[in-house]
Amino acid sequence: MAAARRGTSRVERIEALKLLLAEREYTTATDLADDLGVSLRTLHRDLATLRDMGVPVQGLSGRGGGVYLERGWSLGRVHLNELQAIGLLLSLAIAERTGSPLLLDDVRSIERKLVQAFAPSQAAAIKSLRHRVLIGDPASSFVVATHRRPSASVTHALLEAFTRQRAVRIRYTDTAGAVSTREIEPHYLYFRQPVWYVLAWDRLRADVRSFRIDRIQRLEPRQETFTLRPAEQFLGPVELDARPI
Repeated sequence: MAAARRGTSRVERIEALKLLLAEREYTTATDLADDLGVSLRTLHRDLATLRDMGVPVQGLSGRGGGVYLERGWSLGRVHLNELQAIGLLLSLAIAERTGSPLLLDDVRSIERKLVQAFAPSQAAAIKSLRHRVLIGDPASSFVVATHRRPSASVTHALLEAFTRQRAVRIRYTDTAGAVSTREIEPHYLYFRQPVWYVLAWDRLRADVRSFRIDRIQRLEPRQETFTLRPAEQFLGPVELDARPI
């Protein structure tokens, strides 16, 4: 059995279980327990909780403990936090950017419905964040050739700092291979497929700097927050067709 996921509350685990059931036509209790990192006993208790919530979980007797959702059941309202909402909106924006005639109308409709579903206070926070996430043209072939997948520990901490407007200390390798330690304020995220950049205020240089996220070796969040600086300080160096999500 997989190790239990650290930091996952029971509410989050039950929501994850509901999503796993919704995306599979048929599965087993053993597979679900392994995916969630819990014991079979805990899994069956969570399934009972779902049934108490009105989710039509069906089971088959016999070896393996088959589990499935009644056909035609909908997940209904999906609850997202700000970071999850931004991730989903960004994915839709990238899909729209491809310009596929088969998907474009649906993407725009989905985005409108998604935005309308947020509570007013959450919608305001998401709107503010959306203006700080930019999409530009795809990266050059040279940049793509040197790109590598960013560290998950770096991206997770950076997204949290970006959302909460907290300064971070980074260990960074530039294009020449020189390594330096910087303390920055992450004001904007900028995507040029497949490369992400953070447009930041560099406190040591007292100026705007752009950092490729895959070149950040280590990131340490700071306690102090920062106030957003004027947008024109950051958007000048960015290509003209870059736009917020």
